[in-house]
Amino acid sequence: MGNQLNISSFEYLLGTIIKEEISTSVINLYKKQHYSSKKYLTIKEVSAMTGIGSSVVRQLTLSRAMPHRKIKSRIVLDEEEIKETIDNYRTVGWTDPDKTWDVKTVQSEIDKFHKSKEEPKMIDEILRKIIREELACFSNEIKNYAKKDKESYYGRTVLTIKEAADHFRTSPSTIYSLIKEDGMPHFKIYSRHYIVLEEAEAYLWRETAKSYADEGNIYWQRILQRLDWEEKERNAAYEKALKRLEESTY
Repeated sequence: MGNQLNISSFEYLLGTIIKEEISTSVINLYKKQHYSSKKYLTIKEVSAMTGIGSSVVRQLTLSRAMPHRKIKSRIVLDEEEIKETIDNYRTVGWTDPDKTWDVKTVQSEIDKFHKSKEEPKMIDEILRKIIREELACFSNEIKNYAKKDKESYYGRTVLTIKEAADHFRTSPSTIYSLIKEDGMPHFKIYSRHYIVLEEAEAYLWRETAKSYADEGNIYWQRILQRLDWEEKERNAAYEKALKRLEESTY
């Protein structure tokens, strides 16, 4: 009797989670009818908007790891992403009451990161992760190619080179260079190149973090370490999903 109750509870939990996750995915799909609400700003524009000098804005990207993306040598920033850093700077300036930027503290976090074990996860969190992985698989293939009008495929947005250049505040030639010289994710239909916006965003974010980390910036090393760990987890989850799929076919 107790076992039946547990099974019933588990099935109810699973059903509820599936319903919630699918609903969320559908809502997100509709939200992405128009591509990314992000509006990138240059350092000069951020300075004019905030009243903070350009040199300070630039320094915040280094010593406070203020989120931004490097498009070759050009830096672009999103207003929402930088809000927390700007607000903090206005409140405490370069002081660090919470020791968030203390070098020894950051180095200790980096050293301990891979040694620490993950906290136990509740069963509903595990199930949600599995379901999200399976739903995400639908996004791995673009079944329809880009048309004249912008379209969103499974919640992802396909851009032409010109649209990508406009979005990232750069030139089409720079986007082509990022594709051919730096390996930015893209796909090709005949002779035309297309960018999947969400993949490009993630790629530029990681490459930005890596460029600073390689220069020895400890704050960006902390960010890159987390990004690498998340990528490893995603790959592991993908392999598990493939294995489950293979097992289910036998």
